[in-house]
Amino acid sequence: MPKTLATPPSRWLRRMAVLVVVGLCGVVFERVALRLEVEGNSMVPTLLPGDRLVFRRVLRPSTLRVGMVVCLDDPRPGEDRRLVKRIVAITNAGAEVAGDNTMASTDSREFGPISLADLRWVLLRRYNRVGQ
Repeated sequence: MPKTLATPPSRWLRRMAVLVVVGLCGVVFERVALRLEVEGNSMVPTLLPGDRLVFRRVLRPSTLRVGMVVCLDDPRPGEDRRLVKRIVAITNAGAEVAGDNTMASTDSREFGPISLADLRWVLLRRYNRVGQ
């Protein structure tokens, strides 16, 4: 039986395959990671306005510890924003969160403890520092 060579895919088909793979990677990334830019001064000096951060999804709330930097939805009614705070205490009522710059922070002192289940994102790394 004679051997035949398969016809290589066209450039168009290869480009489409690359676009599909890149798109799927983006969808998967958005399910397990969150990127955002710091606004405000509540985490100064640790984080500066304009710093870019990557958070990973919290798979088990029991892994959260005091000192971790987390991202949470603002629990106050009518607020549609995300907050970046540090866990300062974990109690039976939930986690107390605060900004490192307490003079400029809206945190658990104002809205109370946060359920551990509502802390869905923990800081993985800062990938771009302002001025660098």
